[in-house]
Amino acid sequence: MEIIFLIGGALFLAYAGVLMLYYNIHSKEKKNRPQKLIAKGVMSHRRGVYEKAYAYFKIAYEYSEKNHDYYNMAEALYHIGLVCQEQHDVENARYFFEEAYQIYYENGEERGIDKTQISLNSLL
Repeated sequence: MEIIFLIGGALFLAYAGVLMLYYNIHSKEKKNRPQKLIAKGVMSHRRGVYEKAYAYFKIAYEYSEKNHDYYNMAEALYHIGLVCQEQHDVENARYFFEEAYQIYYENGEERGIDKTQISLNSLL
């Protein structure tokens, strides 16, 4: 049984790596890249494909972090928190919501602060 989880984890990491490579090579609209990745992540999340959604959000976060795009960093973290919450992983959901909240707060993003606060309160 453990071998199945190891194989599944390895496949997920390989898939995430391929997604990262694809977007680093093929994306021409670098300014809109995080928003597009987040949008694709949201669609995957709505379809219940959580691993794929997580991969999109993670790539969006890494790209935003590299470019000091704090709003999209927070958005990606917030959506990762939603994925964790959907999978009943309360501890990680709380962590990602708190990280997103901190970035929203430091940048005065009122809407982000409000939605993250609501999500944190729903974990109680």
